Amino acid sequence: MSDTRYSERLTIGFTRDQVRRVDEIIRVRSRKGDPLTKADVVRDAVEFYFLHQDDLPGSRKAIARALEGRLSEMNTRVQNIDDKLSNFLEWLKERIGR
Repeated sequence: MSDTRYSERLTIGFTRDQVRRVDEIIRVRSRKGDPLTKADVVRDAVEFYFLHQDDLPGSRKAIARALEGRLSEMNTRVQNIDDKLSNFLEWLKERIGR
């Protein structure tokens, strides 16, 4: 019986070592009470890969990179405001001190 969540199919080849590692993940997770299929492991690995690509729109890495740019811009703006406020306070102290 096929899972209706997945409408697309893809056939790929693996090396023996890759299959051994997938089987090891399945074995360890099953021991912990989290049974998986090979397809589950491969889907999780592909999703993890997608989330960590900075050139893929909507990935965590792309979002983080965009956010870093915005934070840097905001930091520059806050620094400019702080400089202006400091200059104003110095001017005000001079005016009051006279």
